[in-house]
Amino acid sequence: MKIGIIMLAAGNSRRFGSNKLLYEIQGKPMFCYILDTLYDVQKNWEQLPGETESCLEVSVVTQYDFVAEQAEKYGFRVYNNPAPERGISSSVRIGLEANQEADAALFCVADQPWLSGRTIGGLIHACIRGEKGIVCVSDGTHMGNPCIFRKKYFGELGLLTGDKGGKKVVLSHSDDVEIYQVAADQELLDIDYKV
Repeated sequence: MKIGIIMLAAGNSRRFGSNKLLYEIQGKPMFCYILDTLYDVQKNWEQLPGETESCLEVSVVTQYDFVAEQAEKYGFRVYNNPAPERGISSSVRIGLEANQEADAALFCVADQPWLSGRTIGGLIHACIRGEKGIVCVSDGTHMGNPCIFRKKYFGELGLLTGDKGGKKVVLSHSDDVEIYQVAADQELLDIDYKV
């Protein structure tokens, strides 16, 4: 099974007041945390016994040169979003177009610095071993990112418009959703305002 991991990092940070991807947390730009985590997940996955029949490929969709440069250092594929003002749906479409050969797509965002590799790996295992078409994380009170969609939902995701992400598709197919419980609530915290 081939899973395309798509990191969405093209937003304009309107609510934040400045480019939140550059906002430093413990001396490190926010977006670097998820890049580091995805790199570790991909590297560790290749060393897992019994996972030779599945592979992970990371793509980053961004409008920012500084994000692209850092992502390329890890060997990730980078795709430019020339119209980020059209909302997150524009990045979703670019990511999907770049991963048409994948059996499933895992979407993650750049403003979740506490998301762990353990959670991402667990989500991927749940998708591979399960029968549901969608697997989402939850902290017990609400679902959040990241989320995996099997290929049968690529077409529907590609029809999203504006600042609407995959949640609309998730809610439309609640009977085909598996919930993956995260260990720590803070993991799902996305930063929309300065802390």
